[in-house]
Amino acid sequence: MPVQPEPDETGLGGGTDGVHVAGSAWAAGPPACYLPVTVGGNLTLIREGGVLATVDALCVYPVGFVFYLSVSLDPAYQAGQVRRVTGFRVRTPEETQTAMRVCVGFSDGQVLDSAADMTAVVTPGMPVLMYSGGVSALSGTPALRSESRWWVSPLPPAGPVQFTVLLPGSPESAGAASIDAARITSAAERSEVLWPEVGAG
Repeated sequence: MPVQPEPDETGLGGGTDGVHVAGSAWAAGPPACYLPVTVGGNLTLIREGGVLATVDALCVYPVGFVFYLSVSLDPAYQAGQVRRVTGFRVRTPEETQTAMRVCVGFSDGQVLDSAADMTAVVTPGMPVLMYSGGVSALSGTPALRSESRWWVSPLPPAGPVQFTVLLPGSPESAGAASIDAARITSAAERSEVLWPEVGAG
């Protein structure tokens, strides 16, 4: 049966327990039986016009990786100088135009888009970009800030992995940065098994 992402307190799809078939190269979320290896992202996607967007770190598993996305806006923009940015949640046709989006692109031309994947029914083996926790909407005082986690599976093919953030209504509406997939796959090989996978052996 298709795997329907479990709801969380934000109303977005996701959850961090994951659904993983033993021996598979894919999982719907970070599998608990592995100790991930951290790869420093330090990728700046946008740093101008009062906007800062970064991918701060990646936690890598044998079947995928989690990345941490931070987005901040200058406090001046809270005064209504820009159109409201709603966060990553997409519930109405209008919000497809105003919601923040994050995309992950691979060297084979495949692009995973949070706006599409947030409402999709996940089937085993299907490439996923899944919200995995954190703060999905820009909020806070004095600065507007969002810190969110995203799960990507399976591991990327050789070549660059590009992270893109789209912020409709903000002073700088888009930006991107890349990391070599070899850093991710190398870390995946060092991930340790904490206990046997369910269904293994």
